[in-house]
Amino acid sequence: MVRAIRGLLAVGSLVFALSALALLIMPSAFATLLGLAPSSDLDWALRMMGAILVALAGQMWLVRHTPDPSTRGAAAVMVIGGGLMTVMTVWLPGEWSTLRWTYLGFGLSFALLYLILLLVGLRDAPQHRDAYAVEDDEE
Repeated sequence: MVRAIRGLLAVGSLVFALSALALLIMPSAFATLLGLAPSSDLDWALRMMGAILVALAGQMWLVRHTPDPSTRGAAAVMVIGGGLMTVMTVWLPGEWSTLRWTYLGFGLSFALLYLILLLVGLRDAPQHRDAYAVEDDEE
């Protein structure tokens, strides 16, 4: 399952990188597509979100090369983060737009996929526990 999580982290990283690029380059157009009224304050906030997504995309890309427990930990963080982003998309003020529905679909899909992969991984975890068990010396 960790291999699948690594693949999902890679795809998610690319989605975040593309979103970050759009937010940094054309925040007003992005706001309009989300059903929000553009303003200089909103442009600043969207650009700041784009900068944060650059960092998150980079971390997601890099964590794919960490040991299995760290990769699973990153997936758990993405369940929480993706879930929060999905909830915030629902609560977004303004009219529902195509981009908003798209973001909602992506966010919910990614959060659920991370959760499913983690749960399946937990189900399979007992077979890996022996590898970490500390053996007592028998006297």
